[in-house]
Amino acid sequence: MGKPSLEELSSMLHKGIPLEEATKDLGWRDFEGVVSDAFEANGFRTLRNLRFSHEKRRYEVDVVALERPRLVAVDCKHWGLRPGKGTALRAASLAQLRRTVNLGEKAQEIPGIDIGGWGEVTLVPCIVTLYEEMIVENGGVLVVPISKLNSFIEELRSGYFDFLRAKIMTMYSWMQ
Repeated sequence: MGKPSLEELSSMLHKGIPLEEATKDLGWRDFEGVVSDAFEANGFRTLRNLRFSHEKRRYEVDVVALERPRLVAVDCKHWGLRPGKGTALRAASLAQLRRTVNLGEKAQEIPGIDIGGWGEVTLVPCIVTLYEEMIVENGGVLVVPISKLNSFIEELRSGYFDFLRAKIMTMYSWMQ
């Protein structure tokens, strides 16, 4: 199944089809596209599959959403229901924290990010999942089900999650 447009998804939702149901048959790339489209529909500028190197390691961030002063680094997990997912999600969140912090350090050097005139940047690492998970935050990384992505974006824009900036830097110091 190809990626449905936002209008098609909206139509499905108006018919009462839950968002998880409307997106469960998407491939992982199309799922990333839906997440990117949701941020764009809410006024963010997005980059997909951003690759960068830092300290001789290569990283990739599925979606980078930018709206001054926030840089949101999104890891999309189109995982179905399976045992042991909590452990995998905790490991993924620590990896996402490392990617986000390293992206923050390299951001001004990466073409397309264009945050040079921003002054201070608030980094927000998150994982968007297909289903609601038992874990909603791990180590400063927010875990957001696709069904709550719009609410998350609204809260994000209000500054609700800006407190994470200090937490991320503390976690990063601990990882060094």
